[in-house]
Amino acid sequence: MSNNVEIAIGEKIKSLRKKREITQEQLAEYLNISFQSVSKWECGDAYPDVTMLPKIALFFGVTTDELLCIDKLKEQEDINKYFHRKNEALLIGDTKEAVAAMREVNAKYPGKFELMKELADILRIDTVREPDVENKQNAYKEIISLGEKIRAECKDDKIRREILKNMCVAYRNIGESEKAIHLANANFNSVIQDSDAIWLTQLLDGDKLIEQQQSNMIEFGRCFFGALQTLSKDFAPEDRLAICNNILDMYLLIFKDGDFLFYNLDMSFLYMNIAGIYMALKNDAKVLENIINSANHAIAFDETAFSAPFTSPLVNKIASVGLRYWKSYKGNQAFNLLKRLDENLYDVIRNTPEFMDICENLKKHAKDDDLPPKNCTR
Repeated sequence: MSNNVEIAIGEKIKSLRKKREITQEQLAEYLNISFQSVSKWECGDAYPDVTMLPKIALFFGVTTDELLCIDKLKEQEDINKYFHRKNEALLIGDTKEAVAAMREVNAKYPGKFELMKELADILRIDTVREPDVENKQNAYKEIISLGEKIRAECKDDKIRREILKNMCVAYRNIGESEKAIHLANANFNSVIQDSDAIWLTQLLDGDKLIEQQQSNMIEFGRCFFGALQTLSKDFAPEDRLAICNNILDMYLLIFKDGDFLFYNLDMSFLYMNIAGIYMALKNDAKVLENIINSANHAIAFDETAFSAPFTSPLVNKIASVGLRYWKSYKGNQAFNLLKRLDENLYDVIRNTPEFMDICENLKKHAKDDDLPPKNCTR
């Protein structure tokens, strides 16, 4: 019997016992067992012998199916099907299908706060590529409505905390930035100070500590690198280039063996940013060099195995979270880079042999139902 089932049955016995207003000792006396056995059941550490189930059910006046939480387990199995449907949709960027799955499960099992939070999560992802302004605004308002209900009624701190992040984003995007800031300031301190990942480093040791620190380095590093690029967007091209090259050097230090795996995606974006800077500097050779690097990383990202291990010394205790990759758009990275290269910005180098070779290479790896971008053809 799985641990989850044992826990569910233990919680059911505890609930029935408290409703009957009897102690563990009194239930144990009726069943002619030790009260320690009852305690283990209720903690999920043990499971009643199958021959005892009818006697327990009779004592509480319930069916054995109810005691065994059959309905609850069937319900969770059904909910899991909707989650699977949502996850599969997000793997291919079909956010509309993911939203539909979460709407259906919420309608079928109303009032479940975890499902409400999941719907809010998917609505936020769906708004990224939603072209209709009114639909975006309605989605943000729905996120806020779901959040207000969760904050008013839900007792689970984790769910309450996670919905707050979606609410802050939603308030900002409907033009109520002051509410977003007030909500954030009232509930979040420093990102670093509040982070569970940072707290864990004070509790762990040995390989577990190294593993946590390696994960922290990557995730907080990505936040830092993103901040550098945002803060430097109005700098002179030469200064932006220096910052991007410093970020590139840090990635090459972390992934010394070239085992970028999932983070090939970051590398592809970074090289395209560098290409854009060289475009402003009118250095076509460097533009092409960096687009080639971006394309190689995009293709490598698309071909990386799920949850592959890293080998570089700074990350060798962890594996890539890898490529059950949720996204708000269709097509793999090769296809989407190909679409980006279809922009008029690249007309100045479009007819060069190097650019045409890049497009041909990407076309070999691109996957999507749409037609290939019209300009990246020979």
